[in-house]
Amino acid sequence: MDQTLVDEIIKRVSQKLAEADSAAPDGAADGKPKLLILTQEHGTLCHQMLESPRLTERYAATCALMEGYQCDMAEFDTVLLFNLTNEVLAKIATVLCDTPYTRLASQALLLGKRVFVAKEEVELYRYASTAPAAYYAMLEGKLRLLTASGLSVVSAEGLEDAVLSESAPAAPKTCCAAKPAAAPAKEQKLSKRVVTERDVISLKENGVTRALIGEKTIVTDLARELARTRGIEIVRE
Repeated sequence: MDQTLVDEIIKRVSQKLAEADSAAPDGAADGKPKLLILTQEHGTLCHQMLESPRLTERYAATCALMEGYQCDMAEFDTVLLFNLTNEVLAKIATVLCDTPYTRLASQALLLGKRVFVAKEEVELYRYASTAPAAYYAMLEGKLRLLTASGLSVVSAEGLEDAVLSESAPAAPKTCCAAKPAAAPAKEQKLSKRVVTERDVISLKENGVTRALIGEKTIVTDLARELARTRGIEIVRE
C-alpha cells in the first residue's frame, strides 16, 4: 500500500480518537463515577472534599459553583451538599426550587442519587436550644422529609467514610432472574453508652446488619436515621 495513503489513514484515525476523547464526559475516560460538590459559597470543608485524595482516587469530583451550576445531574453518582440553610431546607422540602443550587439539590433527590450533608452544614441544628419548640419541630419535619427521601446527614469527620462505604454501583436488575437467598444477618453487640453515626458507619463497613444494644443505651437521632438508610437493625436486648 502506498505510504502516503497509510499516513493519511493514520492521521484520520488519530483525529477521530482525539475527537472522541474530547467529547467524553469528565470521569468517563478513567471509568470513575462522578461526584458533585454542591454549595452556595466556597468554604473550607467543601474544598477539603473536592481535593480529598481518598475521594478523588475513587471519583471524578466536580464543584457545581465553579461550573456556574451548569451540571447535568443525570451524569453524577453522588452529591455532597453544603450550606443547608433553613431557607434552602424549606425550599427543597416544598420543591420551591428558584435557584440553580436548589434545583440541582431537588434533581439529585428526584433522580435517586446518593446525597450526603455534614450535620455541621445543617443550620437548623444551631437553634436546637433556642428556637420555639413548635417552630423547630416544623423545620425538623422538613429535614426528616428529606432524609426519608434519600438525604444522609453525617458528621463532617465521617463524611468521606460514608461516601466511600457505598461507592460501588448497584447490580443491574433483571426481570427473569431468580432472587438469591437472603444472607444471614450478621450481629454485633455494642456495649457503648451512646451510639453515634460513626458507630453505624463502622458497623456498615464490617458488614453488620443487626446491632444489639443495652436497655439503657442511647442512640442519637442521626445514628438511628443512618442505620435505617444503611439497612442496619438496632435491637435492644
